[in-house]
Amino acid sequence: MNAALWRGRLTRLRTGQGAMARLSRGILGSGGVWIIRLATTIGMSFLLGHLLGPTEYGVYANVVANVTLFAPLCSLGYDMLATREFAAARAGEEIEREAALARTLPWVVWRSAALMLLLFVPLSIAYNVYSGKGFEWTVLLEALGIALTAQMRLVQGSLRGLGQVSLGQLYQLVVPPVLNLVLFVALLAVFRPSAMLGIATFVGGLVLVYPLAARAVRKQASSIPATASPATRKAWRRAALVLGVTQIMAVANDQLPLVLTGWLRDSTQVGLLDIARRFALFASIALNVIQLPLGPIMAEMYRKGDMAGFRRVALQTAYVGVGISLFITLVYALIGHQLLHVIGPAFGEAWAAMLVMCLGYVINTMTGPVPMALTMTGHENDAVRGIAAGITVNFLTCIALVPWLGHLGAAIGSVAGQFVWNVLLAIIVRRRFGMALDIFALFERRATPPVR
Repeated sequence: MNAALWRGRLTRLRTGQGAMARLSRGILGSGGVWIIRLATTIGMSFLLGHLLGPTEYGVYANVVANVTLFAPLCSLGYDMLATREFAAARAGEEIEREAALARTLPWVVWRSAALMLLLFVPLSIAYNVYSGKGFEWTVLLEALGIALTAQMRLVQGSLRGLGQVSLGQLYQLVVPPVLNLVLFVALLAVFRPSAMLGIATFVGGLVLVYPLAARAVRKQASSIPATASPATRKAWRRAALVLGVTQIMAVANDQLPLVLTGWLRDSTQVGLLDIARRFALFASIALNVIQLPLGPIMAEMYRKGDMAGFRRVALQTAYVGVGISLFITLVYALIGHQLLHVIGPAFGEAWAAMLVMCLGYVINTMTGPVPMALTMTGHENDAVRGIAAGITVNFLTCIALVPWLGHLGAAIGSVAGQFVWNVLLAIIVRRRFGMALDIFALFERRATPPVR
């Protein structure tokens, strides 16, 4: 009896087209991808940290942070727009709209990248010359890495909207770091370990994977010869601009502590902060794994007016995320110091910062998928207000604490920004939709109003 019941449940999970079945499949696929991704990135960080030490590892980490920070300026929100619009097109069976998205968006992002890099490269070279560093090849590698990362963000957003969440994650989050690690280890037979070698293999991984990722999008999307009208492109551009501001602020909130630590302190403190951040990412695994498949489903439910289902999936995923984040934070509190010492004795100093950043991810999961709820329903303007407040608090806290506490002050600034950002968005969601998506809804007893 029980065996038959479980077989039935597994069959529904494997073949069901309901929201929870699709969400569960997406979470399982995303979970596997994220575990591989974290294992690979931490493996690369471990190898570089062990071979280079905190100071030179900080040089590598600073370049990667710059690429991550500036790439959203090139994608300009079109990756989030792709997720929302592809999902809506699939839900409405709008084949021409889907084909137009696939043909139009990559060229828009390439054009944006070219314009942004025309400013980035000369300004970076001028800054290096002014600061006495002279011309450095890393500037050109950074520029190429920024453009390719912007395109990979678009690929992931497109595949998410097309229902291929795990495939999108695979191309953006797993294959590039795996290639980075493989190339770096292979080239150690020829070159000595250095930050420059790590930067070159980081960009090399992106160069190798992008053609395959772009082909995957073309294969999944409709290939009929359709183009978007000028009015449609204008509407996409307007929506993408707001989404881009939201996304740039979110990435800046994450990367700003690293950049400010590099400006206000030194590469050693950057290296310690980056190691703490990468280990703390395990506490965010539930948040990231759940939200990737959740976004298109929320967009679809909102389009259909199913607000009860919208609230149900948001709350169920929030409860699971909080439990996992708290468990990982507890593990780090007990044995995190020893794990950091494995990389090198100097990295043990990052333990306190790692715990502080884990706390930030716990706060994120407690407030529920509120940024996703707003951006996937066309209320990205509301999201901008909350994120702007968070990044302001992050910036001011880092400016005040980094000169005094170094990497620990940057970690505190990051968490302060996340706290303000997520609490404000949770309040906005309650007012906008008349319902709560944070875990405190567990203590409320009220029906979900059928409003949009």
